[in-house]
Amino acid sequence: MSDKSQPNPATATAPKTADELCLLTCALRERVKELDCLYGFSHIVENAAGSLEYILVETVKLLRSAWEYPDITCARIVVHEDEFTTDNYSMSPWIQRAPLHVYGEHVGDVEVYYLEERPQRHEGPFHAEERKLLDAIAERLGHTVERFEGESLLREKEHELRERLTHLSRVSTMGEMASNIAHEVNQPLTAIGTYAQACQRLVECDAISSQEIFDVLTRITDEALRAGGIIHRLKDLARKRDSARVQCDLNDLIRSVEQLAAVDTRLHDTQLHLVLSRSLPPVLADGIQIQQVILNLIRNGVDAMDGTDLALKEVVVRTVRRRKGEVEVSVSDNGCGLPETAGEELFTPFFTTKEAGIGVGLSISRSIIDAHGGRMWFSRNPDRGTTFFFSIPILPEVSNDAA
Repeated sequence: MSDKSQPNPATATAPKTADELCLLTCALRERVKELDCLYGFSHIVENAAGSLEYILVETVKLLRSAWEYPDITCARIVVHEDEFTTDNYSMSPWIQRAPLHVYGEHVGDVEVYYLEERPQRHEGPFHAEERKLLDAIAERLGHTVERFEGESLLREKEHELRERLTHLSRVSTMGEMASNIAHEVNQPLTAIGTYAQACQRLVECDAISSQEIFDVLTRITDEALRAGGIIHRLKDLARKRDSARVQCDLNDLIRSVEQLAAVDTRLHDTQLHLVLSRSLPPVLADGIQIQQVILNLIRNGVDAMDGTDLALKEVVVRTVRRRKGEVEVSVSDNGCGLPETAGEELFTPFFTTKEAGIGVGLSISRSIIDAHGGRMWFSRNPDRGTTFFFSIPILPEVSNDAA
């Protein structure tokens, strides 16, 4: 019978000396630092909030603490033409460098320096494991830059596509309104011709005073300005242009679009009422795009009241300031209302409740409002009809002053 208390010579390990244990402890401590560095990089990326600059700034700080001698360590990251360094950065002959590749192209480097000479190891004064760590950080950083650049390119393409669709929607709206606009413009032009002919006949008969001539010319001027105003607003809405956001008063934007909106409301025997809150704070917006949203909502309200009693055919546009630091616009109608099954799909491209609609108006309108940092929604009125709402944030400095 064997004695189990005796150690097996094949598996026995010689006891470690104090020096060996110290070396193992130091090596383990360095490996933990390296693992902490990889974990720290992952944490930086997770908390970057979409900022590549934040990732690069924090990563270069992280590198300094992960090497064996952090007190004499500095680091630098170069990406394209940008450079990020630790506050103690200085070039020295004791350098460890890893290339940074983005989509297979060498776009920069990740560098770690010692500011003082240290004992020679695997790579100058650096450990072999530190080379592996630097390569791992450079590889992960390259993938991160790829992701951010890809997302940036995607946002640019989305913005370009949204601008094109927005412009096409405006042109489509103008096309739908073409006959109505022609009728609307024809009225002041006809009036101008009539006034001019009447004035001409009276002058030929020498039966008109200078005051009467002045009055007729004033009417001609008014009608010309009316026609010019319609054409001017039509031109602004239809023109293709780069989106530009400036400080705007929503009430002024609504009043400016009222004349074009009235083209539809008058021809459909619909009343258009504006209930605008006084002294609205300004917003940062692309005025033409916001007018496009308002015009689209008004026209939807007019269409929804097709077949409604004349006494009820009314679209009401309201503005109000909300405590959340927003300005809210609502457009209400007394129409047939939306089906009970209609919900968020109303804002889905190509979804429509109209027989002749193509279903892009509300989708583009919401995308415009979303791009302005606002939101769009709707509610069914208690009696009849629907109200569509959208909100836009107040300018930050105005919101802060109010607070």
